[in-house]
Parts: sequence; structure tokens; C-alpha cells
Amino acid sequence: MELPCFTLVFSGFVFTGAEITQTSSLVLKEDEKATLTCSQNDNHANMYWYLQQPGKGLQLIYYSIGANMQQEGDIPTGYKANRLNRENFNLDILSVKMNHSGVYFCASSLDTTLQSHLLSLQKLLSFPGEPPSLFMPWGNRTSSQSV
Repeated sequence: MELPCFTLVFSGFVFTGAEITQTSSLVLKEDEKATLTCSQNDNHANMYWYLQQPGKGLQLIYYSIGANMQQEGDIPTGYKANRLNRENFNLDILSVKMNHSGVYFCASSLDTTLQSHLLSLQKLLSFPGEPPSLFMPWGNRTSSQSV
């Protein structure tokens, strides 16, 4: 029996004075492990991983207030986060399933209040020639809505 393939596409935020770089896309089979990488260049102490699924707002997966200080967010089941240094905050999807479908966002902030960093959002980055996408089985792609 053949397992369906999944394409994961990720988007990053640009904040005032900082740049976020994260994994752009992955092609995976169900039950595979995925590692999403995120780095920021402005020495921010706080970093966040979010998931946005169709029809839902941003859901916090994990956050970190410094190196080796990752904390579970609202939906940590099936994920593991790792922050070995101030610049990088990686997220593992331990076994990819359909309920992991959505757009993944990484963010960083100087602010220590968990919700207030969203106010400094300037724009959503898109890939040349196409908007950010949701991952769907068998290569179907759907445009996401901007935040």
C-alpha cells in the first residue's frame, strides 16, 4: 500500500529591525519526521512557532524566552521544539499526520509579553510567483489568507 505524500510550505514574518528565515517547503510521507528550522538576526530573546489551519486563527505550538528555554504552547502534542542558541529555534513534527496540515509561522520578539509581539507585524512574506500555501495531500495547493 502506498502512503500519500505531503508538501509542507512555511511562511515567515518580517518585524521592524529583524529578519526571520525559516524552512520554505518539505515533501513528506505520512508518519515521517519533519524538522522546521527558524533563525533570526536581531538577537531577540523570544521566539515562537505557530500553526494556522483553515478557518482558524494562529495557534501557538511552542515558544522560547532564551537558549535552552522552550515552553509548550496551546497545541504541543506531536511536536518538539529545540533552541540551542539565541538565533535558532527549530520545531520537529514527530510523525506527520493530516491534522498537522496548515501554514507554519516562526516569529521573534524583544517583548516579554507573549501576545504583544503580534502588534509589530509588518507583512507576510510570499514566495516569488505564488502566495503562501497550505500543505495538502497529493499536491493540492490552496492559498492562505494574510494575517
